[in-house]
This record gives sequence, C-alpha cells and structure tokens, in this order.
Amino acid sequence: MSDPIDLVFSASGPEVIFENFGDEMVVANLASGFFYSLDGSGADIWNALVAGHTGRQFIAASRADAEGAAEIARFIAELRSEGLLAEAAHPAKPDPVSVAAFARPSMQKFDDLQGLLLVDPIHEASPAGWPFVQAPGESHG
Repeated sequence: MSDPIDLVFSASGPEVIFENFGDEMVVANLASGFFYSLDGSGADIWNALVAGHTGRQFIAASRADAEGAAEIARFIAELRSEGLLAEAAHPAKPDPVSVAAFARPSMQKFDDLQGLLLVDPIHEASPAGWPFVQAPGESHG
C-alpha cells in the first residue's frame, strides 16, 4: 500500500465545494452538511492536493522538517477521514507547488448549517436539474 503522502487526490465529488476567503479556506460537504475551516498551511495543502500534487511535493516545497512532514501527513489523513478527498487515478503534476511560509495546518468542523444544507431542495434535483418541472401527463419515476 502506498504512503498517503505519495498519493494524488481530488475533491471527493461534486458535493465537496471549497472557496478561499483570503487567509481562510472553507470546504463544505453538501452530502453530509458539514463545513470546515482550514487554517495555517491547511489552505495551501488543500490547494496543492486538489490541483494534482502529492503531499510529498508539498513537503518538499514547504521545506518542512520531520515534525512538519508528520503534521502534513496527519492533516491529509484527517481530510480523507472526513470524506473530503478521494484518491485520483491520474499521476501527480510535475510543476512546482506554490507555498507560503509553513504554519501548522488545522481544521475546524462546523455543523451550524447542517440542517439547512440537508433539507435544501437542490439535493432533490434530478439529472434534468432543478427545479424539475414535470410535463402534463408525464409520470415521475
């Protein structure tokens, strides 16, 4: 089995969305209703991973010491355990990783909007989209 820092990842599906708000990365899993705030180097790690780089490439670019490398590996494991990352089938990108000064990555999990996200009618969308308007006389199902 490969070391997780050598794997290539992507966001685990269309239900995982993310946005950078200056010094904070917010990742939301619309399927579970949880959202996450990534702090420290967490945003840089997330961006590198979803861009097709490996954790090892990030470690090299950040010049993290052994303790920093362990923190990065722990952070990647945490992202995977929350279902935010999925292993990708493509090889790692060879281009350099852009990294700010390394700071211990952290992730905070929030469920404040879970109820709203899970009852949102957009979750009931069909492949035809939302809102799905049924033609007169057409049966659903």
